[in-house]
Amino acid sequence: MIGGKKILNDKKKYIFIGIGVIILIVVLVCFLLALKKHNSDKTVTSTAESATAISSKYDEVDYGDKEEFTGKTISSGGTYDITGEVAGIVINTTDSVQLNLKDATITNESGPAIYVENAKTVSIVLSGTNTITSTTTEELDGAIYSTDDLIISGTGTLNVTSNYDGIVSKDTLVIKSGTYIINSEDDGIRGKDNVAIVDGNFTINAKGDGIKSTDENDSTKGYVAIDGGKFTINTVNDGIQAETELVINGGTFNIKTTGTGNDVSSKGLKAVTVLEINDGDITINSVDDGIHSDGDLAINKGIINVTSKDDAVHADGMVEINGGEITLTAAEGIEGTYVKINDGTIKISASDDGINAGNKSDKYKVLVEINGGDITINMGQGDTDGVDSNGDITINGGTISVTGQSAFDYDGTGKINGGTVICNGEKVTSLPNQMMGGPGGGGNQNNRGQRMR
Repeated sequence: MIGGKKILNDKKKYIFIGIGVIILIVVLVCFLLALKKHNSDKTVTSTAESATAISSKYDEVDYGDKEEFTGKTISSGGTYDITGEVAGIVINTTDSVQLNLKDATITNESGPAIYVENAKTVSIVLSGTNTITSTTTEELDGAIYSTDDLIISGTGTLNVTSNYDGIVSKDTLVIKSGTYIINSEDDGIRGKDNVAIVDGNFTINAKGDGIKSTDENDSTKGYVAIDGGKFTINTVNDGIQAETELVINGGTFNIKTTGTGNDVSSKGLKAVTVLEINDGDITINSVDDGIHSDGDLAINKGIINVTSKDDAVHADGMVEINGGEITLTAAEGIEGTYVKINDGTIKISASDDGINAGNKSDKYKVLVEINGGDITINMGQGDTDGVDSNGDITINGGTISVTGQSAFDYDGTGKINGGTVICNGEKVTSLPNQMMGGPGGGGNQNNRGQRMR
């Protein structure tokens, strides 16, 4: 019997050990699944090349020997020095051409001042002060107009005045350096395949867009990449606009848009597919959205100040913030279908919603997810919400402080899994819900009694 009891006890011990192992495995699997789900959440990543990488592809171009500029038309490759007053330049060759502009004044009253009709690659190198003035046509609508790749660099200044666009390339437009003062009745700088700016000092006054790309038919083209430079841009329409991706890796930007009130896009920064800010000092004052993407948007680093009469930061898809010092004053601070904040110091003053998640894209679940960062939201009077979601709000970390009549408003679930949440000066451990029945309200009836006062 003693042996039988020992066997029975051993069996019980092994059963308990087995149950414990099973429980441990279940807990571990659930944790890994939750971790996998969290880590599998999409992040915003651009596929566009940097401006420096694009520029480097033209470093080995052979522009040929020094040639003498004898007339308006350049019909063979080579390097040409252009000085003094010139009545327009036309380039038509199958080779590459370099124009060294030194204190040149180029004027054309019936078309582009510099017209690249055909060439392999054209380089313009600036020294001294150069003036470009043209009365362009609707077809050839740039004071400098190139049908092929155009590279501009140098230490000099380029003053451009145009009744249409300032500088145009129908292929790739690369600006490596130089000082640019552009006054145009339409767009300031425009490239079709892409616009790549490595450095430079830019003052652009345009009644259209300031800087833009236009190829909407090829997803690998139509983007704007900026690695550095100093930009002062005053426009009626968009400050910087990309038909696909807009990537800013650095630079100092002061952008003001004024609009016309006729349903004209007048945004500070705008992209159709992806807008990514990796660094830079950016100040925007716009009548339309300050920073806008029809697709996804990421802010990874930088000092960003936006004043907008509409949304300060907007994406139809996902807004992801991973860092930066961000100050927003607008009707709505941050808006997207999926707003994900991982880090950064964010200060929002809004008259409508501070952070808003609405169903604008089928690509994402409607969600505000805060995993980190230091977020301060001050709301205006009236039916306003600090954080408003037509879906869920999940706070996993960081510090979020909301001052206003309604701190949170959500139609789905609201969870605090970590971090610090302060509503009107008081720390809360469960997420209150305004549920006023406004644009983000009208959901969970059980939370109506938790209205912020």
